[in-house]
Amino acid sequence: MPPPPPPPEAAGNFDPGPPASPPPAPQFPATVVPPQVTQLETQDFGVIPTETLRPGQFHAPTPILIPGAQVVSTQALADALNSGMRVVLIDVLGGSYSLPGALMAPALAQGGHFQDRLQQQAGQWLGQVTGGDASLPVILYCSDPMCWLSYNAALRVVAAGYTNVYWYRGGLHAWQMAGLQLVPAGF
Repeated sequence: MPPPPPPPEAAGNFDPGPPASPPPAPQFPATVVPPQVTQLETQDFGVIPTETLRPGQFHAPTPILIPGAQVVSTQALADALNSGMRVVLIDVLGGSYSLPGALMAPALAQGGHFQDRLQQQAGQWLGQVTGGDASLPVILYCSDPMCWLSYNAALRVVAAGYTNVYWYRGGLHAWQMAGLQLVPAGF
């Protein structure tokens, strides 16, 4: 039995709830992503990628690349999930709806630094949800390309030593535009 998560000590601590094994990959109908989804996902705002966590103003244009991770498209994500690929899908927006099978971890998106308590807690939680497999694909998302929350979260996962990290830049908005299923958060 894995150890329980650390007790919350202050506001902003990383405590997404009890650890769980990644849920089985949901199955979606064959997906053909419309061109406007690809346009949304690849829109270049001219923002230079950074290796530091953004401290605030999370609703702003994002870069098209992320250091240490890869950007994944709606098409590639739907194809991976349809194939039954084992992944850890993490929603850091914390809204009412999420992608099927996503774990909720909004605290993972906070600013700060890679030596803070949140980073330590994130590393412990990631170890639990991945079974300690740092090569397991971890996919992070928030709302859309105007949201830095998943960018921060992906940087934290990379800093925790994970080697197969994907930033789903299109997020919930692109998923919905593609006509793919959302579920009430936590289900």
